[in-house]
Amino acid sequence: MKNIEQILKESLENHELPYDEAAWESLSKRLDGSTPSPFYRKWWVAASVGTVLVGSALFFTLNSQSESSKNTKETTPVITQNTTTPQTGSQTENRLNTTNNANPQTNTHQSEEHLNPGTQSTPIDHTNYQNTEVTQVAQNSKDASSQKSGANQNNIPFTVKNTQNENNGPKEVAYLPVILDQTNLCIGDEIEITNPNETLPISVIQNNRTQIIKAGSKRTFTANSEGVIEVVSGKNTQTITVNKPSDKLYISADQTILYNDGVPSIEFNVSGAENAVQWSVEKYHSEVQNGNLIVHPYIGKEITVKATSKDLNGCTVSETKTISIKEEYNLQAANSFNINSSDSRNNKFMPYALTERNTAFELTILDAKSGRVLYKTNDASNGWDGTDMQTGSLAQVNSTYIWRVMMKNPLPGEPKVYNGTIVLLNN
Repeated sequence: MKNIEQILKESLENHELPYDEAAWESLSKRLDGSTPSPFYRKWWVAASVGTVLVGSALFFTLNSQSESSKNTKETTPVITQNTTTPQTGSQTENRLNTTNNANPQTNTHQSEEHLNPGTQSTPIDHTNYQNTEVTQVAQNSKDASSQKSGANQNNIPFTVKNTQNENNGPKEVAYLPVILDQTNLCIGDEIEITNPNETLPISVIQNNRTQIIKAGSKRTFTANSEGVIEVVSGKNTQTITVNKPSDKLYISADQTILYNDGVPSIEFNVSGAENAVQWSVEKYHSEVQNGNLIVHPYIGKEITVKATSKDLNGCTVSETKTISIKEEYNLQAANSFNINSSDSRNNKFMPYALTERNTAFELTILDAKSGRVLYKTNDASNGWDGTDMQTGSLAQVNSTYIWRVMMKNPLPGEPKVYNGTIVLLNN
C-alpha cells in the first residue's frame, strides 16, 4: 500500500481549478493596489480550511483501514498438525513461506499449502482438539523493515504437537470366554458357571430368561427342561444342550421269599437299559448277581429298590419299585411242636434256618410265667424236647414258652437277637 503522504502529494499536484474570469480580474485589481472585496476574502479562507479538513479526514480513514487489515491478518493463526516424528530446535518449526498477494483467499490458501519440505499438513480433528497442543514458533513481525519489504503479515508459522496415542479411538474391551465343564446336560443335571472377567458381567439365557453373573462370580444352574442354555460373554456365545432321557427302565420281582441255605432272599431284575445298571436299596443287605439285585430281608415286610442307568445321550434314567413280602423272617421257626410226632423235625424245637446255616448261636427256652430258664443249647442238631433241664421232668403240656436265639456272627444287615414263642403239645 502506498504511503498516505505520497497519495496526498500526487492528488494535490494533479488538481486544477477551473478558470474564472471574474476571479482573475479581482486578483489583478488587488495586484494593482486596489482593495479586495470582503466576500472574496471569506471565500478564499473557507476553501483553504475545507481542503485541509478533507485531506485530514481522508488520511485518517485510509490509515485506520490499513491498520485494521494488518492486525486481522497478523492475529489469524494457521493450524497444522505435525504427523512426522517430533524434532528439536529449528527442525520442529513448520514455517510458511508465501509471497504477498492482494487477494485474501489466495493468501490463506498459500499459508496452508506451502510448508517446509518433509512436513505434512493434515486437518485437525476438532472433536479431539483438547488433545492437540498448538505452539506458535514465530513472533508477529511489526518492524518497519518487514512492512516496507511487503512481507505477508498473515503468514505466522505454527507447529502442532500430537499428544494422543497412536489409536485415538476408544479401546474395544476384550471379553474372556467362559470355560464350561460340560456342553451336554440332561434334565435334572446341575452345572456351575464362573465369570472369568474381572470387571465385565456375562449373561446366561435359559428358558427365555436372562440371568446375569457379575464379574468374578459364579452361579449354579439346573437343567430343568429340554433345549439350549446360552452363555454370552461379549461377542462370544456358547451353548449347552439339555437332553431328555430316551430310555425307560422296568423293574420286576417275585414277592415270595427264597431261602438259600436258610438265608432269606428276594431277586429283582430290570429291562430297558442300554448300559449297565446300578442298584440301591435301603435298610436291607443286598448283592448283585448277573445284573440282578438280591435283597436279604431279615426284618420288615416292605422292600424299596432303585435301578439307575445311562441312555445313549449320557442322561440318567432310573426306576423305583416297592414290594410287600408275605412273611417276616424269624429263622423259619415253628410256633408249636408235638413231642409224640414221628417226624423228627416236629417232635423237637429248633429254628429251621439254624439247621441250614453253618453259623454260631445260642438257643434259650424260658418259662413265660416265671422267666426261669428251662433249656439252653448251641447245637443245631440238639433241639428242645420239652424237658425241664433243672427238674428233668416234662414241662407243662399245652403251655406257651419263650425262645431266644443269640447270633454269634450275624450276617451284614442281620439282627443279633431273634425271639418268639412256642407251644408244647402232647397229642
